[in-house]
Amino acid sequence: MNKAYLSVQAVEDPKEIYVDQTRTNVIINCLVPPAANKAPTPVTVHVYGKDDKTRVLSSIKAGSTLFIAGGKLRHDLKTRQHSVHGGSIYAVSHQTFGIVNEIILGGRCIKDVDRSDDKQFKTTESGYMVTNQTLSVNTGKQQADLFNLYAINKADDRYNLAELLANLTRKGTGLTVCGRLTTDAWTDKSTGQPKTSTKIQVNNMTLAPKASTPGEVKPSTTMPAGTTPVSLWGGQTLPADSNHAEPTASVTPQSIGEPAADPWIKPEEPAPVPVAAATPVIAGPLPDLPVSDADDDDAPF
Repeated sequence: MNKAYLSVQAVEDPKEIYVDQTRTNVIINCLVPPAANKAPTPVTVHVYGKDDKTRVLSSIKAGSTLFIAGGKLRHDLKTRQHSVHGGSIYAVSHQTFGIVNEIILGGRCIKDVDRSDDKQFKTTESGYMVTNQTLSVNTGKQQADLFNLYAINKADDRYNLAELLANLTRKGTGLTVCGRLTTDAWTDKSTGQPKTSTKIQVNNMTLAPKASTPGEVKPSTTMPAGTTPVSLWGGQTLPADSNHAEPTASVTPQSIGEPAADPWIKPEEPAPVPVAAATPVIAGPLPDLPVSDADDDDAPF
């Protein structure tokens, strides 16, 4: 599972790049709007498809606000750059379209959480608990991207994501998370150089089902041979005069040519007068649709 739904703003005009001698792609360098007390997240959007490339090159300029739906998030560990590939891309107005930042990833955790390591697990003086984990997401045959995750909660929160992430995930644990891209920015105290670290803040998570164990009772839709079906509700049935029962009526056979009585009409009610069938209406063709830490190096935890 790998889906990205993002509101972004182009910082440059789209560029067409050559993949090989016969194929080209269009890329757009963008920024994801920051969350509170965070920095904007740089992402490179890759556009595929002939029609999409033509539309993007002709209509998108630096400063355009866009919405990407269902793209695939990638992370290059060497360059520490994030990119979004494919999906649907729409030009939107920031005045009428809100900020969307939702990432859904499924993969496997690459380590156990070491509670003695402050980079992996820590509690703050203000009562917050923070857990860091790294998720390996398959991208192809024996290939995967690594994404740094973190969960945060207070001790009295009802949904203790950080505690759950620390207690329930191990190396190899299957995990699906829903979160958002966040970027921390700071200045290195020793070198004076600006640094950034992009992670996914987990909002929800689901663990993969555990492997079946010997003797485990599993649901079954078939009955073993020799067993007797158990009657429902003690063998009782719905009374015929119940408001929920289907009405029934016995119809006496009529002579040929005589219309049969309608069993749904009570004797005291007059039978409806037959109405001649209306001339069938032939519909015309349908119209076409309009076309952080100071020593954080952003490496896996």
